[in-house]
Amino acid sequence: MMLSAVDARKQEIDETILKELEVLAMNEQEIREALEEWEKLSVSSENRYAYEMRLKWLRDQLSNLLGERRAGMEEGLKQGLKQGREEERKNMIRHMSAKGMAAKDIADLTGLAEEEVRKWLK
Repeated sequence: MMLSAVDARKQEIDETILKELEVLAMNEQEIREALEEWEKLSVSSENRYAYEMRLKWLRDQLSNLLGERRAGMEEGLKQGLKQGREEERKNMIRHMSAKGMAAKDIADLTGLAEEEVRKWLK
């Protein structure tokens, strides 16, 4: 029955016979194993190679996407930390200024240029 399901010369599959085999395979372990083996053997080497190359390409694409996502997340984290530090610096400079400290003194304490301190005070 399995052999008659496929006409290799015409490269046609009898779907009716194949469906009957699938129904039988659900009930009989030996038939299920034979059907699985037949499916493996019925794939031509050219089709198998094309399938494996396509699978490799898909895995490479997935790997690239995951790598890009990971790199994007790392860059986003770095950017977020940088913005957080700048915001904290700005708040500290404004707080020092509100307590009456001069821009020159704030620059001396923070190690920033006086022009940069004045920029944050605007």
